[in-house]
Amino acid sequence: MKKLILLILPVLFFAACNDSVKKGFKVSGTINNAAGKQLILNKFTSQATLQLDTVVLNEKGEYSFENSTSSPELFSLQLEGVQAHLIFIADSLDEIKINAEGKELRSNYTVEGSKHSVLLKEMYDSLDKIFEKIDLLNQSYNNQKETADLDSLQTAIGNEYSKLTDEYKAYSKDFIDKNIESPAAIMALYQSIGPREQIFSLEEDRELFEKVNNSLIKKYPNSDFVKGLDMLLKNNPPMTGKPKVGDTAKDITEKTPDGKELSLSSLRGKYVLLDFWAAWCRPCRDENPNVVANYNKFKNKGFTVFQVSLDQKQEDWLNAIEKDGLGDWYHVSDLQYWQSAAAGLYGVRSIPSNFLINPEGKIIALDLRGPYLGQKLSEIFNK
Repeated sequence: MKKLILLILPVLFFAACNDSVKKGFKVSGTINNAAGKQLILNKFTSQATLQLDTVVLNEKGEYSFENSTSSPELFSLQLEGVQAHLIFIADSLDEIKINAEGKELRSNYTVEGSKHSVLLKEMYDSLDKIFEKIDLLNQSYNNQKETADLDSLQTAIGNEYSKLTDEYKAYSKDFIDKNIESPAAIMALYQSIGPREQIFSLEEDRELFEKVNNSLIKKYPNSDFVKGLDMLLKNNPPMTGKPKVGDTAKDITEKTPDGKELSLSSLRGKYVLLDFWAAWCRPCRDENPNVVANYNKFKNKGFTVFQVSLDQKQEDWLNAIEKDGLGDWYHVSDLQYWQSAAAGLYGVRSIPSNFLINPEGKIIALDLRGPYLGQKLSEIFNK
């Protein structure tokens, strides 16, 4: 299931001077097939998941929690032995009822008494349907890969996958527009399919992030959940200088592992994947096998890779090249970490990051990872 990026400051608890006045929210209900297990009430912050309270479910699976918050914040129910969290949004005086199935806590539940949580469930239900369709695509691929033309099959499956994700992104934009005054819109921004495939990118969809932030920071100025989005935007100002599709690739001249200078422009006449990475970057290392597989598949058709490392130590850089089997293509680095001149030239602020360049030196695609790299190269070389 997806991992959601949560950027919320520590909770500000509501204080009332009269104990007889209701001071906070309540969440209660029944968790079926979970009698005797522990149920935890958590709150998410930017630094950690905080355990606020724990109960043992009675023989009927019933539970009840009470806690305090001054504005809508993000909470979850976590059942002993179940990894997934049931996420909900609670406001100061909400009376929330959540009933769920124990082993299917996140995917099989009902919620009432919190308009924001109802919207959140609506979004999750739609996302689950996309996951089901993606699973069917994977099954179709596995059933046909031994008998079908692999290139044609990958292209067809890739096109269907892109269609699904494009449709879901359109749905999510519509969901955000319709619910722009609910914190559930923030969670819609943070959705992802798989560990690295976010629906929205702060860089590419910044206008949408700012639109949500401008609406909610006015409505809920004291919400730590909302402040988290505001902090994200302030800490990540708009990028400048990153080339776009259609731009001519800026030339890079840096040293290879053996100390010789190599220029990106020397590879004109080939399709080149300009790939920014580092030995210390786990997502980069996870992506390397995919790059290797596509390089081996298309290298004899005019495709190569020009990798720029953001490492600091040459030993780490060389060891990663050897361990990941990357020695067949081109490598350069100035070993200046985030001060890399090439990274600055291309506006790179996160890695992995790549640019596909055509034989004429024009950028034709950005950030092709996972199935998207193979799909694009198949479109080019298997016409």
